[in-house]
Amino acid sequence: MPGASMAGSSPQSAAILPQMASSPAEIVEQFLNAWNERDYRTMYTLLSTESQGQYTYAVFETTYNNVAEAISLEGISFSLGETELQGRTAAVHYDVTLRSPSFGAIEDAGRIMRLVEGPAGWRIAWSTMDIFDGLAAGARIQVDSDPPPRGHIFDRNGNYLVEENGVILQIYAQKLIMANEEQCYRALGTALRRDYREIAESAANYNPETIFFVGDMDREEYETRAGMLREWCGIDLESGHITERIDRRYVGHGAATHVTGYLGQASEEAIARGVPPGTLIGQAGVEGAFDAQLRGEAVRVLRITEPGGTVIRDLGGAEGQPAQNVTLTIDRDLQIATAQALYDAFMYAENNWASRSPGAGAVILDVKTGAILALASYPTFDPGLFSPNTPFPFPSAYLQSRPNEPFFNRVTQGQYPPGSVFKIVTTAAVANEGLMDPDDTFYCGLRWENGPLYGDSLPVRLDWRASEPDPEQVFPTGDVTMSGALTSSCDPFYYEMGARLFQRNPALLSNYARRMGLGQRFGLEPIFPEASGFIPTTTSVEQAINEAIGQGDLQFPVIQMANLVASVANGGTIYRPYIVERVGHPDQPPTFVAEPQVIGTMDLSEEALEVVRQGMCDVTTQEKVNTTNGRPLGTAWFVFENTYYSICGKTGTSQTNAEPHAWFVAYVPADRPQIAIAVMVQNSREGSEVAAPIVRRILDDYLNVPPENFWRFPDWWQNEYVPLTIAEGGTGGG
Repeated sequence: MPGASMAGSSPQSAAILPQMASSPAEIVEQFLNAWNERDYRTMYTLLSTESQGQYTYAVFETTYNNVAEAISLEGISFSLGETELQGRTAAVHYDVTLRSPSFGAIEDAGRIMRLVEGPAGWRIAWSTMDIFDGLAAGARIQVDSDPPPRGHIFDRNGNYLVEENGVILQIYAQKLIMANEEQCYRALGTALRRDYREIAESAANYNPETIFFVGDMDREEYETRAGMLREWCGIDLESGHITERIDRRYVGHGAATHVTGYLGQASEEAIARGVPPGTLIGQAGVEGAFDAQLRGEAVRVLRITEPGGTVIRDLGGAEGQPAQNVTLTIDRDLQIATAQALYDAFMYAENNWASRSPGAGAVILDVKTGAILALASYPTFDPGLFSPNTPFPFPSAYLQSRPNEPFFNRVTQGQYPPGSVFKIVTTAAVANEGLMDPDDTFYCGLRWENGPLYGDSLPVRLDWRASEPDPEQVFPTGDVTMSGALTSSCDPFYYEMGARLFQRNPALLSNYARRMGLGQRFGLEPIFPEASGFIPTTTSVEQAINEAIGQGDLQFPVIQMANLVASVANGGTIYRPYIVERVGHPDQPPTFVAEPQVIGTMDLSEEALEVVRQGMCDVTTQEKVNTTNGRPLGTAWFVFENTYYSICGKTGTSQTNAEPHAWFVAYVPADRPQIAIAVMVQNSREGSEVAAPIVRRILDDYLNVPPENFWRFPDWWQNEYVPLTIAEGGTGGG
């Protein structure tokens, strides 16, 4: 500045140095340009000998790197002012602006860089103050962050699915006070929706007097289960075995884990993207897919502080963004009913089919929109296990050691042969192609011997009834129409029609499967890992016959079979299943609102659709009877007799290398379809024996059937397992 003087000098000795090569201003310009390019080696060569003696290059480079990392430095811009000269020293005035994606433009105006002249010319008398004014030795740059509370996750009715800062009851047990250990573990398992055998296994590691953590529970759930916990475990609110913590609360503690996901520590990859170390971020499900919206952006202040914490200077700040809430299409009551039904089934049948089955999946869709109303995969786990505040040790190691893969989503990620559920597709193809008229009949015997006429290598194929273990159940179905064939799941009918469809066009049945929505991903990622399913290229009549009954290499995720049924129920419109309804802060306009999306039409005649619907509706009733002995045709009538609602469905029993997968798919109600449901139980028994009862339990619960009429699981589920015996040339069931 003209006329200005430096401390300790007289006005006569201060002068404005003209701009010239190797002038102080030139050196400062080189230094600042190198800083913009992060060329710390060049910057260091422009330091005076004294400064280099005081700061090694390693210290110099580390200091600048630390600053760049703290503010996420993108670069700098500057403008030079006047240069003051006093003998062999100089002071260059300048303004500098540091650019940061986190803090915007950090302006540092009115700076002075001091230089000394030596044998090599002008060099910078550097200190850490030349990075920021106030950054003296020992001071540091600090980012103070105040993150907003994480957003909530709601169901379609505004009920919490995930609540930030909710009240959680922590349940502890002590063998010393248990009235009966096994009964206590069963009571705890029921209350926590956790396999009681796992609780017993964990308890074996503790002495009788040791108080050990068992799991988290909602207060409402505790109030329902308090009596049995007090009776068998000695646990109540006054016993000292229940404590509270305020934490992110996952309602149902495992009832919706594969939907909501969970939180975990930020990974190195997330930190590299700018997430502060130690931040909890979404790891799966909605928590993972909408982590940025649920987390919001913290209010951040960039400061220079002395070692004692005193703030020397505020450099800048970032306003942050409030967290957004996510509202799902899930119905919380239906979700909990679905998860509870799967859990209850596996515990009730623990010595029977559940002793062989690794898990199950269930999903329920709105037939008019594709909205996912419930999605449960068994086994599951409490997302709260991953909270840093949980008393549970090593959750990842514990869950990964489980042989039944609790992380695996059996609804969207797994794919399974559909068995007789696929007969829905075959029936639609036969009706739409006009291979039979709706009133024509086909004789359904126990044996099908027409195969050689079509080139089949097997001289005889059997109906599934031929393999029934009860001799009284081994009888021919008799004459059936197309819809009756679906109702009775008549294998000979589908053997015959598979061969005829192949004769007409080897790809015909595969094409119908695709046009009815199978074999394609729905775009559920990144919320859910999603399998595409598999529809093979049909190259032989044997393959075509097997595929007509849902065997061979056909494989589909459970959600695709639910969507198939939803499309049949709504008249042939194929919607894309979706689960996020709305995203946004309650005080601001939403950033996302879902719209139902049509992704195709089945392009079936109304007559063909009616044949399929009639066949499905008769599966659950006693109205259509066997022409041989007058017994009901429907493969699941005995499960759904005396219901308070009308239901149309289809059983399926798909053969595997082990026990068969049990399927049941349905829509409700029959006359005005609202929801479609699919349940698949791996390696269990027939669909009518296992999957259909679970569907009945879910619907009875959800549709508020009076407690005295609430359907009970079959008594035989508590007997020892008896493997299915399938006759050669037969199938595992309808």
